[in-house]
Amino acid sequence: MKLRMRLAGWMASPRLPTANALLCAAAVLANHYFQVFCRPVLWAWIALIICIVPVIFFPVFKERTKRFRIPLFFLFGVAACICLYCILFLGPMYVFIPVAVALNPLAILSFLPIFLLIQIIFHIRKTPGSFNPFLSGILLCTGFAIGMATWFNRSFAVVQAALKDPAKSSLVPPNYMTELMLGMHIKYHISLCVLDGWRPPLHDPSIVVAAWLNVPFLPDPHREKYRGDLACPSPLFHGGDRITVYKRVFPNKALWQPCSCAKAYAEDYFKAWQRME
Repeated sequence: MKLRMRLAGWMASPRLPTANALLCAAAVLANHYFQVFCRPVLWAWIALIICIVPVIFFPVFKERTKRFRIPLFFLFGVAACICLYCILFLGPMYVFIPVAVALNPLAILSFLPIFLLIQIIFHIRKTPGSFNPFLSGILLCTGFAIGMATWFNRSFAVVQAALKDPAKSSLVPPNYMTELMLGMHIKYHISLCVLDGWRPPLHDPSIVVAAWLNVPFLPDPHREKYRGDLACPSPLFHGGDRITVYKRVFPNKALWQPCSCAKAYAEDYFKAWQRME
């Protein structure tokens, strides 16, 4: 009972938004220097800012937002999905957090999505009329994930055929999903691997959730090879001559990025591209 009272007091504290803001700023700066999520694509940055900022400052403006509760808690639903996505993406890393914190105290910021998700759930439980708009936000994210997964599934056969035989590149329709599929592991970060030594610079959640949801339904020999490896779960749907096929299907799009995903890996990133080019 005392723990619940302390939690309620902390969630209503005017100091909480300051702590949230400082932790989020620290996480962004740390991610800029050390790779975790690489650089989110533009739409992901916009969604992150629009949905997470209300969560950060809600305790301060709670009483002033009564007329905006429906759109506000709709955004809370989307924010909850963003936090859950981050938690799932970082999943294997949590096993090694004690060691990581000992090596670099900034690793404790990996718990920020959990901290924010706890706040979201607390506010939803304590605010009357918040559940339905909150659920609507969750349903929107669920529908988006299913839509991306379906598009991935329908594009899989033709993309895989081209990756195995670049002569079939002309059969790949040039669209948003096929660009992500051909760019995964090279241009787009698809999975966290603390030992892989390679850091694709962009992070688009569309391709990540699409690949996650297709794992049970599509063959992935590379993943089977590394099943059970907690330190470095294999990248999803890896393999094939992606560079060649990408350049043939998207000749006007840049595969190589002019800056690395993180300062700490910039030199390795540019050297790797020199070798591949």
